[in-house]
Parts: sequence; structure tokens; C-alpha cells
Amino acid sequence: MVLSTRYPITSLYRVEVSGWDAQQSFFVEKVDLEWSEETSKSVVLSHTLSEDAMIFVRLLQHTFEDRSDAVAYEADFVGRTHDGKNQFRLTQAQPRVEEERMLVQ
Repeated sequence: MVLSTRYPITSLYRVEVSGWDAQQSFFVEKVDLEWSEETSKSVVLSHTLSEDAMIFVRLLQHTFEDRSDAVAYEADFVGRTHDGKNQFRLTQAQPRVEEERMLVQ
């Protein structure tokens, strides 16, 4: 019987993160996005974000002249790193559908 050990695969991607911080100031940071089977996607930012913040992540590709499109993510605070930066878990944002409203005539 052969037993196989499964090791989680983690990849790092250089990305540009932009959005509005907790002080409502627009920011842009170039950071590494960590994509892991265990923790999904996460980034470490210098900026503090509001609860339920939405940020935009764009993959930085040095091999192509075209810029990739930014993708909207909801950022959930995970904790602080040893050097005082903020770690966030990312979930891709889904379009919000307005509730249907009945028209009164």
C-alpha cells in the first residue's frame, strides 16, 4: 500500500492593490499575493482597511506590455505581521443585485 502525503501548494504573484483605506484616502501598493489551497488568497498591506472593504487587485506581468484588468475583492482582516503590517484574506467580489421593487401607480 502506497501512502501519499499531500503538501499544500502556495504560489506568490506580484500584484498592485488599490482602493480606499480606513481614513478614506485612495492608495496603491505593490505587494505579493499569496495563493494557497489552505488559506485561499491573501495580501499584506501597509494600509489599514475598513471592515467590509473592497479593494482592486491587478496582476503585474513583466512579460507583457498589456496591463491586466483589476479584479474586485472583499478584504477581511486576518491579523498583523511581526513588522506591523496588516494581513487580509481576499474573496472575489460578486455583483450585488438590487431587490426588485414594486412600482406603485
